[in-house]
Amino acid sequence: MLTQTQLDHFHRDGLLVIRNVLSAREVEELLQAVDRCQAEGIAQQGTDHKYHTHADGRKVYRRSEKMWRRGDIFQAVTVKPALLEMVGQCIGHPFLPLNDSLVVKLPGGNVPVPWHQDPPYGQETGYEATFDIPNFVADLYLDESTLKNGCVWAIRGHHLVGHINLRQFTEDQLFAHPLAEPLEMKPGDVLLHALSAPHGSAGNTSDTYRRIFYIHYMARDVLEHGYPDIKWMGLPGMYSDAGKAYAHGMLDVRRRMGFGDAASQQVTWTPDGFTVTGQPATPRHYWKTLREHIPADKAAAMRQLNWNP
Repeated sequence: MLTQTQLDHFHRDGLLVIRNVLSAREVEELLQAVDRCQAEGIAQQGTDHKYHTHADGRKVYRRSEKMWRRGDIFQAVTVKPALLEMVGQCIGHPFLPLNDSLVVKLPGGNVPVPWHQDPPYGQETGYEATFDIPNFVADLYLDESTLKNGCVWAIRGHHLVGHINLRQFTEDQLFAHPLAEPLEMKPGDVLLHALSAPHGSAGNTSDTYRRIFYIHYMARDVLEHGYPDIKWMGLPGMYSDAGKAYAHGMLDVRRRMGFGDAASQQVTWTPDGFTVTGQPATPRHYWKTLREHIPADKAAAMRQLNWNP
């Protein structure tokens, strides 16, 4: 469980680094499954792989979707009780895992991820405010992530004001911005980052891998009211009876794989999904409360990255 201090930092910053969440066994088995998926992607075989094309025409594998269907270990770690507890503490509402993906930075691949806000916050209209319920991604690190191999850079404390005008800056200007900071991580670490938090990363020019398994957990209200036009790459209809059964079945997968922690006294399965009953916890609709305490002039300055917390 997260401490109250960790929880407060997450809501203040829109980012939280949590060390040593995954066990050595989980990291090892994830990497074995990732190696198989990665080999398929590099060979341009199979489906749901994504590539970056360099100016010289070179095509570099960078990402795969629908990882839950590529190996039981991806499902097993998705419902790791310690991870569910932390996610539920931060959301403050019942939730389900809605979408997942694998992001790969190959050695020497030099594929950058331009500065952005995750959907839907990159849109200039209609998203002048952040959703009332916390909305974030859990990034599970499988390799060491460093400045040399393209670690994530992010800007703290700007996640509550909706769309931010990043296009007024060049990529170099954003990396040099006084509020931008690199987030270096170790295998087994987890980064929780708000979808509305500005972030980006440089290409990997080193001889090491940088691989991350992403899981997007979401409350039903956020899905229904915040994403009416977006078709997710994971499992559409996750809040249907079939979708909820699939998510609940991940617990059985974890038990079948011999993880002895598949049950948690702090995480309860309800008709609305996973619910965390332990403390400390986030109040309902908490980001609405925090957002309403930001003065209008400050929010306007934050949308231009002209406010220093």
